[in-house]
Amino acid sequence: MGRLLWEIAKLGRWRFFYQATRRDVRKLTAFYVLLGSFLSLSTLGLAAYFLNWPLIFPALGPTAFLIFYSPARSMSWPRNCFMGHLLALACGIGTYLLLLEYCPEVLANKAFTLTEILFVCGAVALTGLLLVLFHLQHPPAAATAMLATAGYFSSTKTILGFVLALLLLPLEGYLFHRASGVIYPLWTIPEEKEEPPIRTKLGEVGEGAHLSDPYARLAHRLTTRRDL
Repeated sequence: MGRLLWEIAKLGRWRFFYQATRRDVRKLTAFYVLLGSFLSLSTLGLAAYFLNWPLIFPALGPTAFLIFYSPARSMSWPRNCFMGHLLALACGIGTYLLLLEYCPEVLANKAFTLTEILFVCGAVALTGLLLVLFHLQHPPAAATAMLATAGYFSSTKTILGFVLALLLLPLEGYLFHRASGVIYPLWTIPEEKEEPPIRTKLGEVGEGAHLSDPYARLAHRLTTRRDL
């Protein structure tokens, strides 16, 4: 019995946190992203196939990549994934309804018109504005806004399938990370807020809390004219 338990315990050596201390982290991360993305999306794909329900969408591909490549970044956390895509979906569908109401002849065209291009760009721009204002940074959400404006989510079943997939994908990521010994929240980490990663000639625009050197933090506050 003791031998069996020892052999089972040895399986823990295959977890990410253990392998990261013994192997090339870049190659290990690449394999981790490969395995995590494949398992999570294929699970959704199989569920969609057997249940005859739409659960696979183009915008979920980059979301899966973020979840498994940068689980420590807030843009990959379940809150940002779910709320970001949901906000983008609302912006895109709202823009699509405006097109349907005021420019129905545009949607009847098979070719992509200038009006549609302007509306799509407007939906993405509005989505970007709201994502930043509400601290819901999640880049793949911009693709959702584009798809929704183009009429991809024109049926209730498609919308519900997308929302369900948004719940399932981060949950799969959470379970996968937990099994691998990687820290990833079930929803979010309240104390942590990610500043815009913009660097100017004077320094970084954010709060600079990530800087470990106190002199670097002081210089950062001086160059960005923040209160000392």
